[in-house]
Amino acid sequence: MPAFLQRLHRLSGNGGITMTQKRWFSAAVLLLLFTVLVSGCGKAQPKADVSIFMMARDGIPVDAAFKLENSLKALVGDKPSIYLNTSPLFSNEKMIVEMGYGNHGILIIPEEQFKIYAAEGAFLPLEEHFKQEDYPEGVLEATIEPAGKKKNPPEAPKKETHLYGIPLQYSKWMKDNGVEGKGLVAFMAVNSRNPEQSFEVLKKIAAKS
Repeated sequence: MPAFLQRLHRLSGNGGITMTQKRWFSAAVLLLLFTVLVSGCGKAQPKADVSIFMMARDGIPVDAAFKLENSLKALVGDKPSIYLNTSPLFSNEKMIVEMGYGNHGILIIPEEQFKIYAAEGAFLPLEEHFKQEDYPEGVLEATIEPAGKKKNPPEAPKKETHLYGIPLQYSKWMKDNGVEGKGLVAFMAVNSRNPEQSFEVLKKIAAKS
């Protein structure tokens, strides 16, 4: 299991995930891996430079997802290419799988779940591209595991405060498409694919009206 997903899975032991959710988590991982294997047997499809996963508490209707993706493509232009992967239903298990194995550059999830997972140190700090004072709700303290090889005695985890997420209640992109951004947060996980290109797309998503 990737180190990033191990950090998310640890939540099952401290109240972040219930026992029922833990059982479904394992099944969801197997289902996703099976889907990847099956899709690999067919014709290879070109991958977008930046993949975005979005899940809201009340789900994302198909027509809204279509409008959001097309409008974001218009904002970004031809490069980098983007793909918006949305879920019509809320599922904590699917959310964890997508964060761990989805190979996404940007993720957008409900604020409640964002705060839980951000505290585990699983997300990239955003200060190089955004100002903390512009998005104070996205500034959180996280537990950062020591990098590098294991030492004896082992180094203790550190507590660091950074801007980890962009709240979307003021997002022009969301408002222009009639989608409620309040309660949703956009962020980048430590395993984000194409981070530099993803940062540029995140700037378009974060732009305020």
